[in-house]
Amino acid sequence: MHDRTQGFGGAGNRKAAPGLAWSLAIPLVLLGCAAGSANGIPMRTCKVAFAVRPDAATQQVSVVGEFNDWNPDSMPLARGTDGTFRGSYAIGAGRHAYRFRIDGNEVLDDANPLTIFGRDGLEHSALVQEDCTLPGWQVDTYTVGGGRFQARLACLAGAGGAACSPASLAVLQDGQPVGDAALRDGMLALDLPAGGAGKHRVEVRVADEAGRQAAPLLLPWWVEPKPFAWDDAVIYQVIVDRFRKGDGALATDAGITMRMGGDWAGVAAAIDDGFFARLGVNALWISPANRNADGTWPGFDGRQYQSYHGYWPIAAREAEARFGGADGLDALVLKAHDHGMRVILDIVPNHVHQDHPYFVQHRQEWFNHPDGDCVCGLQCNWATDIEDCWFTGYLPDLDWRQREVVDTMLADVSWWLTRFDIDGLRVDAVPMMPRLVTRHLRDTVRRAFAPGAPHVYLVGETFTGSLGRDQIRWYLGPYGLSGQFDFPLMWSMRSVLAQGTGLMTDLLDEMDRSIEAWSGSGAVMGHILGNHDVPRFVTVAAGDSVDSLVPPVQPASSDPYRRAAMAMTFALTQPGAPVVYQGDEIGLAGAGDPDNRRPMPPEATWTEPQRGLFATTSTLGRLRATVAAMRSGTRADLARTPDHVVYRVQGAVDAALVALNRSAAPVRVDVPAGDWPEGTDLVDCLGGAVNRTGATVELVLPALGAMVVVPRGGCPAPDAALARTGE
Repeated sequence: MHDRTQGFGGAGNRKAAPGLAWSLAIPLVLLGCAAGSANGIPMRTCKVAFAVRPDAATQQVSVVGEFNDWNPDSMPLARGTDGTFRGSYAIGAGRHAYRFRIDGNEVLDDANPLTIFGRDGLEHSALVQEDCTLPGWQVDTYTVGGGRFQARLACLAGAGGAACSPASLAVLQDGQPVGDAALRDGMLALDLPAGGAGKHRVEVRVADEAGRQAAPLLLPWWVEPKPFAWDDAVIYQVIVDRFRKGDGALATDAGITMRMGGDWAGVAAAIDDGFFARLGVNALWISPANRNADGTWPGFDGRQYQSYHGYWPIAAREAEARFGGADGLDALVLKAHDHGMRVILDIVPNHVHQDHPYFVQHRQEWFNHPDGDCVCGLQCNWATDIEDCWFTGYLPDLDWRQREVVDTMLADVSWWLTRFDIDGLRVDAVPMMPRLVTRHLRDTVRRAFAPGAPHVYLVGETFTGSLGRDQIRWYLGPYGLSGQFDFPLMWSMRSVLAQGTGLMTDLLDEMDRSIEAWSGSGAVMGHILGNHDVPRFVTVAAGDSVDSLVPPVQPASSDPYRRAAMAMTFALTQPGAPVVYQGDEIGLAGAGDPDNRRPMPPEATWTEPQRGLFATTSTLGRLRATVAAMRSGTRADLARTPDHVVYRVQGAVDAALVALNRSAAPVRVDVPAGDWPEGTDLVDCLGGAVNRTGATVELVLPALGAMVVVPRGGCPAPDAALARTGE
């Protein structure tokens, strides 16, 4: 959970770029309701096709739900020759609870992943229907290639029959009008320049002859050297207030619980000056963007806090002015996209601040325990009341059993996603909400863009201990979250590498348990050394106090940083999406929340051990981009001992040897060369000694050190900025 302890913070013009690839699936899909025709005009229909195949002895099947007042006789289904019962019925717009009634017994629709609370407070299957009386679009083709964006779209009349109005058509590419776009006989053909490097989007708007506006159709794509998948990502977590200020230095005098003035302009400046590129980072996870509470509010530790972290929203659709407002967020996202970087926005669907209009206006209807008498860990229990307790007395917990909450919060998420062209969402406090929330989130983001659009990565925060994999797995899959943070693996890295307890083989076994746990889910998991809720890795490695009221000093010894470098090596050589928490790349010290959110220090102030850790992280991040085996390969263990391990990651086209040694002395290890042809000259990208003799590779593992061995010429160049400072 985020911040359950102290502070509770748990498109423009682009130049052409020849030679780049265009990444896009090619759908042939109908958006919205089914299509029919009337008087020769293609039109939408409000009918929904239901189908269920019960056992052969079944006699009667019908659909019951809110749309027919749960009447078992109004919507019967007929048995087909294959034993499937089918029927089509007109259903109005909205989010409806329903079930199948089979020989008098009501059952959920097993083919539908969506559920919702309905009659008698029970969870039912959920039908989500758009307003089929409005016009809509059918996507016949939608392709990018050869430097061109091409699409063929059919404009469907709403169920009322009014045709789409050619005069109402508006087509925008990257926010600029496309002047020659025209609707002819209900069809729109687009053939446009695909644009230069970065992300692009076409938006299509239309109304019918009666003036009723269709939902806008959004067709995004990327132009980049090679297609991107989320397991190609190296994610950097930014606490905006503590990272960088666009027009000056952070204000640190007020103390760790107060705002320091970081903003989106500061993050954009870091993109411009190459800070993230030096680390191989290609995705930014930024803290929540909603306008947050003013003033100071009490923490459990007796100190006063400001809402610097973003987890105390007081506005549904207003960007935080202290970070730069809507213009500042637009500029940051555009800057990131132009540099080929994805943007993941932290969202807070579990709660609001008590000053939020939703609480002021709907306190009794929309919130659990509206009197605030069920605070987690005080009046209520984290284990038994987690889905309805409040983080603290001023963070009301939303009641997802209420239909208005579901509709409103999902509409808000869709607004942020589409308004700012966001690429992924980090979902806060996942287990504090029913699982149906993550299912509806997935459905919402799928509906936000045309089919075939780039995948919106939903990564969840299910804060668990070392045995929490079943809980994490519960929310994953094609109908839920794209991934979650692997907290059990994080705890293992901290135990084995930071504290030196257990065996080095425990780390490999823990990774295997993770792989088995997520198998079949399709998830891209986030590998973390730490985040904004736990003490900093180097502080744990140094054995310093993690009491936030007694802030530890920055370690002077190099050992904690070398341990952190081993952890970075392990995380960045595993399949998934490694996450670097702001400051971990330099071993920033910190106890528990809020001391683990210290401001990012200027590079000129970094110590020698911090520069060394940054150089290692930089090498690993950029190497991961060029060695596919580090992103999606399989691991074979070559040496397993209590204090050192060596493994090979093997991909379809390349491989790497990875070695970790936590002992206080160097170790010589001989391992097989594997598929590398004889004569292949090998080198450790982290600077260790490698010697090959025939089919054997000799490694000299440094004390408290790591190695990543690839064919010579495969290592990235040293970080240029560090080289200029003599490191």
